Amino acid sequence: MTRMFQSALPAFKALREFEWIGYPEFRAEMVQAVLESHPNLHMLGLIGWHFDAVGVSAFHNLRKFVLRAEDDDGFADMGEVRTVLDQNQATLRHLTLGAYLQRNHSWDSAFQSTTIRNLTHLDLVDTRISHVVLARIAHAHSLQSLTLHGTLEEPCSASVVFGSDHVIDGMHTFLPHLEEFRFVMVGHDDDLGLFHSVTQFLRQRPKLRRLDLGNCPWELIHGVLSDLTSLRVLRVRIANLNEATLDALLKAIPREMVAIHLTTVVSDKPLNEYSSGFGIFPSLSMLHLHTHSKRRPQPNLLSDKDFQVQTDIWSSSARSIAFALPALDFVGWHGEHYIVVRTTAGEGQQKIELKELPARRRLDCGKGVDLGTDDAVWMERKDVPMDYEMPGLET
Repeated sequence: MTRMFQSALPAFKALREFEWIGYPEFRAEMVQAVLESHPNLHMLGLIGWHFDAVGVSAFHNLRKFVLRAEDDDGFADMGEVRTVLDQNQATLRHLTLGAYLQRNHSWDSAFQSTTIRNLTHLDLVDTRISHVVLARIAHAHSLQSLTLHGTLEEPCSASVVFGSDHVIDGMHTFLPHLEEFRFVMVGHDDDLGLFHSVTQFLRQRPKLRRLDLGNCPWELIHGVLSDLTSLRVLRVRIANLNEATLDALLKAIPREMVAIHLTTVVSDKPLNEYSSGFGIFPSLSMLHLHTHSKRRPQPNLLSDKDFQVQTDIWSSSARSIAFALPALDFVGWHGEHYIVVRTTAGEGQQKIELKELPARRRLDCGKGVDLGTDDAVWMERKDVPMDYEMPGLET
């Protein structure tokens, strides 16, 4: 199979993006094969369990580099990640690095590269984020998009870094060009000081278009939403949802919203019964309503009759969201995704069906699932190789 792949590579003359997912890992012989046939790749992605790509630093024109490696015990020296960055300083603008929180790993060496200053997009996922890394990010003034997902080694120091931001003549001193910000922490739910600093950092950012603050308390997020006049994509968690909190959310965000993901723990009524309130957003193309404890009915846990009844309730509840919002193209329902199919039946009556989209596989970047827009893909965290099988992470 490998020989067939290598022999076929030269035929793809227009290839500019190459992504290797899973096992076997992308190793030295495959690196050389791709390098010989396509030395001028714009994007290279290596998504697996180890960093085995010896010689990958020979690529010199990369604009985007993606690496997911769980630990440091691959065939390639982790120092080669720094070399990749150094060798592509003139062109590299998008960097995605992923690891595994349960294993020791560090990106401190890679972040010593001067290329970090040139990045416009940076994604750190499933990873430990040291103070060294965060300090280097603070000097990456060109960043337009930042994802921080994982665990902060020094949350108090991180609070100081985010709290150091000031607005001078309408310009922020920390990441002044930020348009997308995803801050999804694991194990920091009780660090209210950290979340307070992060939300203060987000004040007066009229350029911000996409926002995902993970489990940040709703009360802190609510205080900054009115400043974000260009916001179009929001993923938010309201632990206790009722009419009052929903009304506060709807009033705080712009009418031009295109994608919203609302997660809750406790709700006063079934989530689909709130869907009509989102009708004030005429451009909304995707709405995802999600309760952590809700899951699709499982046939092995119910009798045949109960399973059929519960499945019908599940389907009709999701479909009612599409009925309530005529402009909606995609529905998210407790972690699952559906495309809305609208047809006109007899006498001008509209018929609505939901077609289920396939679930994401482990480490797959989700490019095979079309959610209509890049905004929806970003909101559903399908643009980065997160590990959704890890306890504590929600899809």
